[in-house]
Amino acid sequence: MGWVNLKKSGQTGSVAKNVLEMTHNNHLIVSLLLFLPLFAHISHSQPLPDICHPHDKNVLLRIKKDLGNPASLSSWHPNTDCVKWEGIRCNNQGHVIMVRIKKAQDIHGIPAFLDQLPFLNQLYFYELPNFCTSIPPYIGKLNNLIKLTISRTNVTGPIPEFLGQLTKLEQLYLSSNKFTGSIPNFIRRLKNLIYLDLSDNLLTGPVPVALAELTNLQSLKLDSNKLCGQIPDFIGQKLKNLQVLQVGFNSLSGTIPTSLGLLPELYSIMLTRNQLSGSIPKWLGRGHLYFVYLGQNKLTGNASFLFEKANTNILILEVEENRLKFDFSHVDLARNLVTMNISHNRIYGSLPMRFGLLRPDNIDVSYNQLCGPIPNGRRFKRVDPIIFSHNKCLCGGPFPGCK
Repeated sequence: MGWVNLKKSGQTGSVAKNVLEMTHNNHLIVSLLLFLPLFAHISHSQPLPDICHPHDKNVLLRIKKDLGNPASLSSWHPNTDCVKWEGIRCNNQGHVIMVRIKKAQDIHGIPAFLDQLPFLNQLYFYELPNFCTSIPPYIGKLNNLIKLTISRTNVTGPIPEFLGQLTKLEQLYLSSNKFTGSIPNFIRRLKNLIYLDLSDNLLTGPVPVALAELTNLQSLKLDSNKLCGQIPDFIGQKLKNLQVLQVGFNSLSGTIPTSLGLLPELYSIMLTRNQLSGSIPKWLGRGHLYFVYLGQNKLTGNASFLFEKANTNILILEVEENRLKFDFSHVDLARNLVTMNISHNRIYGSLPMRFGLLRPDNIDVSYNQLCGPIPNGRRFKRVDPIIFSHNKCLCGGPFPGCK
């Protein structure tokens, strides 16, 4: 997974969370749902073999030597069996099927000889800050790979064309690197992809139509890049299996497409900090979404339907820093709502009665035109008043009592 930080903007009191890392205790259910792809790509169901195949063990020792015998691979010792080495997994015949190297300061690039592991199908390089060389072309010849992660490194340059040869890939995570250029058209050849994460890079240009051919996609994460243009209709029209869509922290413009409402499995949408305008489509309030991040755009109009109890699954709803204008008084808040941020809009009226059941550390209603008593004000008496500040005439809670 490409692990994007939904940054808090300035002094606005935004509570936009990191969609992927979600470390707050109150967001346990969020973490479980959004980490499912990660759990899937590091889990296994096969029993571990007792003996590593001698050929594969020798290859791994050559790989360690090629990397300069780094301390982070100290468990790769010739006197022990490689099935017990850190980051190595073998099949029932003792052949290496997975190599995972993570959280190491002494790894500077992808080693040679990986192509001499004929059964290798999972390859992970994760959180390697001194990994700054390019991806070697021979990686494109690892044609049995179904899972490839190169994430949180300092790899630069365009996403290499030879990755398009890995047509068996089901999971491709290239997040949190320094890739530049556009999202390559060769991506259309990876038709087995279920999870694609290119987030937190320096990618430019529009969302390419080549993605329309990845009809098996369940998770598409392109956030925290420099993408421009509009959110294309093909996402809703072609990617019918999509469950997670993250395109926030780019420079996308235009309206939120109504075609996204055609995605029956979508449960998380993150469009934060773009240049999106117009009204919020009604399909966003139909009750099948759990996580909605629409903050820091130029959205207008009445969004009260997002908060209503008919939106039965909604857990997190963030629409801060838009131009929304509606009466909040008679909204019957969704009963499962955990986090709500409506700050920096033009919302007026009073706070809904069920507002008093929300957790104080997960709300922000500042910088609106709200008035009247804070429901269940005693519960909010000791919170930081900033979450209610710059409204018309809220009273109770951390403020003086209502007259």
